[in-house]
Amino acid sequence: MKIIRINKGKAVSLPIRFTAVVLVVVLTIKLMDWLPEPWSILTAMLICTILPALWFATKVIIINADKKTIFDGVWTMGRKLGKPVKYQAIEKIFINKVKTKQTMYSLSNQQNIIANHEYRAYLKLDNGDKYYLISHPLEERVEEKVTKIRKKLAIN
Repeated sequence: MKIIRINKGKAVSLPIRFTAVVLVVVLTIKLMDWLPEPWSILTAMLICTILPALWFATKVIIINADKKTIFDGVWTMGRKLGKPVKYQAIEKIFINKVKTKQTMYSLSNQQNIIANHEYRAYLKLDNGDKYYLISHPLEERVEEKVTKIRKKLAIN
């Protein structure tokens, strides 16, 4: 079975996840005032089931070479959010060198710009669609991971 699953990071940012937890806690406390105790506990339990799905939501790309499908979406708590896309053939996997800049400000309002290079790997299909796979500041790491993907998919 030729299935490749690449984790691309969290789907929901950390500040939003923390805010959601605080909102659920505040809502649970308010429910204790508004509803009778058994109903407030049941409602709070139902609301709290959303938190793990939000907290662990991950962006993934799953390439199934046997069925010739690519799923580029979100995976959370065993569920996939998105639809797999059929493809005819994979044209190539390529790596781009991208210049990145980060601006940092100090307390005295001085500006410090840090410029780096990042290597990003993409998968290109024969119909022209491109899918982002991985990125890393070291070219060797990206090349190492891309080589494993190429071997598994039998791409030159």
